[in-house]
Amino acid sequence: MKIHSVLALALGLAAVPAAAQTAETAAAPEATTAAAPEIKGGEILWSADGRRIGRVERVRGSTVAVVADMKMVYVPLSTLTASDRGLVSTLTRKEITRL
Repeated sequence: MKIHSVLALALGLAAVPAAAQTAETAAAPEATTAAAPEIKGGEILWSADGRRIGRVERVRGSTVAVVADMKMVYVPLSTLTASDRGLVSTLTRKEITRL
């Protein structure tokens, strides 16, 4: 009987850190997505130097797909902010076309 109690206690204590880690990792993605602007297809993307890049085709993971200079480029969401003109990237046009 004592062996079963000790075994149950050991298994219970082993499960507590695993549950805490799961709670921490579940909360982490919410913090990163809260700061990103809400992006819809068709919005205009502007570069940091004020030049028009193109229209957002779609959101794909942590990037937005935009046609720039007749090719599809994927601009990281972390570089985008919303403004009255549309979306503005912290990257220049030259940097975006090299992505």
